[in-house]
Amino acid sequence: MKQLSLHTMRHRTLVFILILVSYFFLMWMNGFVSWTHPDEVFYTQTAKEMLARKEWLTPYIFDEPQFEKPFLFYVLMAVAIKLFGMVPFVCRFWPAFFATVGVVVTYWVSWMLYENKRVSFLSGLMLSTSFIYMALSRAILTDMVFSVLVVISIAFFYYGYKYADKKNVGIILFFVVAAIAVLTKGFLGFCFPLGTVLIFLIVKKDLKFLVCRATLGGFLLFLIIAAPWHLYMYKMYGQKFIDHYWYNVHIRRLFVAEHKRLDNWYFYFMLLFLGIMPWTFFSFSACGKMIREIRLNEYGRRDQFLFLLSWIAGILLFIQPAKSKLASYIFPAFPAMIMMVGYYMGHSIDKTEGITGNSLKAIGTALSLAMVVGIGVGLYFAQKHIDIVVSMVPVYVTSTLVFIAAVCIFVFIRKKKIIHMVFSVASLSAILLVTLFLGKPYTEPWVSCKDICDIFKKKDTGGSVVLASKFYVRGIRFYTDRDMAVIDLNGEGFFTPHPIPFLNTDKKIKDFLKSQPVTWCVIRNQDIKAIERIMFGTGYTVKQYEDIGGKYIVKVAKEQT
Repeated sequence: MKQLSLHTMRHRTLVFILILVSYFFLMWMNGFVSWTHPDEVFYTQTAKEMLARKEWLTPYIFDEPQFEKPFLFYVLMAVAIKLFGMVPFVCRFWPAFFATVGVVVTYWVSWMLYENKRVSFLSGLMLSTSFIYMALSRAILTDMVFSVLVVISIAFFYYGYKYADKKNVGIILFFVVAAIAVLTKGFLGFCFPLGTVLIFLIVKKDLKFLVCRATLGGFLLFLIIAAPWHLYMYKMYGQKFIDHYWYNVHIRRLFVAEHKRLDNWYFYFMLLFLGIMPWTFFSFSACGKMIREIRLNEYGRRDQFLFLLSWIAGILLFIQPAKSKLASYIFPAFPAMIMMVGYYMGHSIDKTEGITGNSLKAIGTALSLAMVVGIGVGLYFAQKHIDIVVSMVPVYVTSTLVFIAAVCIFVFIRKKKIIHMVFSVASLSAILLVTLFLGKPYTEPWVSCKDICDIFKKKDTGGSVVLASKFYVRGIRFYTDRDMAVIDLNGEGFFTPHPIPFLNTDKKIKDFLKSQPVTWCVIRNQDIKAIERIMFGTGYTVKQYEDIGGKYIVKVAKEQT
């Protein structure tokens, strides 16, 4: 491919290519792994229970209403399941579909910013091949759907800002899509786009842009779309909805860390760079170029970079101060980060001499060397932990493919074939998919409860309450449809409370096990030891059966006299 050929291609052709690429990286073979724990089974179980109850507005889990997220994502899943059946591909369809939409929207926003087809195409390609973007497109979570809606809302604002005759349409659609985002994951669906817009307009000293009838009309439409569900839930569940949805999900997370080890100042800043692997190596130079352009406006792109910087800042504004920090919160900022890298790469193709060319050559060389070092480290640890790896075949195949890619990157960067080098870097994401496919037989037992539940259902066909370790309880419930209890000695419970017995003391565990003649468990090894200690001398036996992927089937029964 000639380096300038992208400029001569039509938008529809480039977008079509991106859709094909996105299908391969984001949707293809999405059903080859069973539902994983603990999150995929949570969302699918909620959709399943809503379908069983023919309830389309109230999310359910463990047969009780739950308000960790609004209803929209569950409804999308429930509709897909009702039409096409309960299979992993169907349940993962909407995240993959929205991920593809996100790639196309990134192309569109990049075109509005730079009016450069090559930069727009590279931005879309890089987003679709970013590791975390690929992972979330293939996972049953709200994050991809929510993030893409946030991106679309921000895109509509810029559409109205850039084209004066589209101002009203852009502002109204900004509010409409933000309302849909709110119904997907909560009030951050409005905060993220609004924060982006306000920061950008303040920097531009142009807040008067929002002083118009379209803003009033758009906000009214926002309320018409987003408010009814919240009002209906309050009418139906009263204080329970306030406590679980508003306090626990929206307010408590500001002051209480769900995962204490993540509560540090650099967490999101680190993710902004590492989250776009394998393009991380180029992101530092891209940020340097952005800072230089904002200072000097050398290529007349200051306003465009200010917008992207406002986009990232508008999201950090709401999540950085909060004590609960999760990787998914920063996810809507990834397209902005990618568009900076896309501009740097596209611009570098024309600037293969001088400072830019030397910088790109150094980065490409460092990346190829890092890949070779990574191969060596990977082989060493795989052989050292062969009991976990099980088979070295996927490791050897992956190492060979990564080495070939490293050689290609090194050769192309030395020959100044930047486009070829970009595609070689993108091939790392294809290699990742190959690795996951080859490693599926060895990894699925560790990430899914399906195999252990298939065995469990043959051993216990009764109706007693099943005891499960905290990390597995959702998966066991999903695959067995049994009533559940959780064992988590000295644990603090779920951040969002679940309506099932939570056993975190010796007394609670003993009382529960004595409450039924036989208790079947699917638990970790450390929980087996705890039960053996607690039930010693009580007249109950603890018998261990099969174990798969760190999950053990255990039977606790009263001794026969």
